Amino acid sequence: MKLNIGSGFRKMDGYINVDNFEECKPDVLMNLEETPWSFESNSVSEITAIHVLEHLGEQRDVFFNIIKEIYRVLRNDGIIKISVPFYMHPTFYTDPTHVRSFTSGTFKMLSKKVNQDWMDRNVNATMLAFMLDVDFDLINVSYKYDPVWDNKLKNNEISQEEIIQAAQEKWGVVQELNVILRACKEV
Repeated sequence: MKLNIGSGFRKMDGYINVDNFEECKPDVLMNLEETPWSFESNSVSEITAIHVLEHLGEQRDVFFNIIKEIYRVLRNDGIIKISVPFYMHPTFYTDPTHVRSFTSGTFKMLSKKVNQDWMDRNVNATMLAFMLDVDFDLINVSYKYDPVWDNKLKNNEISQEEIIQAAQEKWGVVQELNVILRACKEV
């Protein structure tokens, strides 16, 4: 089973499209902030969450419960593909329903291996994977650039190295953060 959570009008073939708004005509009408979800544990091979997580869990505990539900329903080695607006881009701040921002580091916090490394090195970071009892490997991180910057890159006006540097120093370079996580569960 594959889930497309927060599907909106972007339905995906081969997925159960889940949304809270009837107008979107989802396969499953469900408020993702109300847990537990109606899906069985370890029953999902893949979840897509495209521009939904930034809208969920204004209260920290609600967000934590959503992360725990994602982990619960994913089978071992199941993946979640996440796209969120980048916190240093106007699109994040434009929508008043955005309640949470993310960086790639946010998702690293969901790995027990990373948390254990931090503990071994006495790093002062939140051990979120252990706090929530979830364990995800961060498989891939990629960025979608703002169209202005993407055109500069495509037209060879700026190199890959230069756009990476600009993204670290300037607002509005990166528009979207995309990550793929894999659930790690004892079998």
